[in-house]
Amino acid sequence: MSTQRYGYGTMLLHWVHAILVLGLIAWGLYMSELPKGPERSFAIGVHKSFGIVALAVVILRLLWRRSHPAPADLRLSEVEHKLATAGHHLLYMLLVLTPLAGYLSASFTQYPMRFFGIVLPKPGWPDERFNAFFNGAHVFLAWSLTAMITVHLAAVVLHAIRKKPVMGRMLPGRTPID
Repeated sequence: MSTQRYGYGTMLLHWVHAILVLGLIAWGLYMSELPKGPERSFAIGVHKSFGIVALAVVILRLLWRRSHPAPADLRLSEVEHKLATAGHHLLYMLLVLTPLAGYLSASFTQYPMRFFGIVLPKPGWPDERFNAFFNGAHVFLAWSLTAMITVHLAAVVLHAIRKKPVMGRMLPGRTPID
């Protein structure tokens, strides 16, 4: 039996978003070690701007997914399908909540919210308690997202080991996936 690939639009959105999110995680770890000063402020500004891009991309992905549902993988058992669906729902939830918590954290500082230098409105006001709450949520969600990405990648490897390679469904190509 042959299994269908995802469409090229879905593939493009997936891989652009994956690179963006992995870059944000790496950049977040890098900037967290920087001492206060201009270099850290610059790093935070870059992180915020790309975080807003990541939020926009996940919203675009969710809208795209409504009209481009995932093709069925007939090789997977019912349990595997349910686990994959739950994992994808949790990933999407974390991909929305993580940048949203970061945006809300930044909204409760005295600093303007900038998107690549353009000042954006923010719903908050300077309040250290709200800033600390949303910053803690952002960090927790980012680590949770990192864990779920690891589980997602482990599932890809496990399926390959079990001779049900699923990664080919998210890669362009002409050969059928069996």
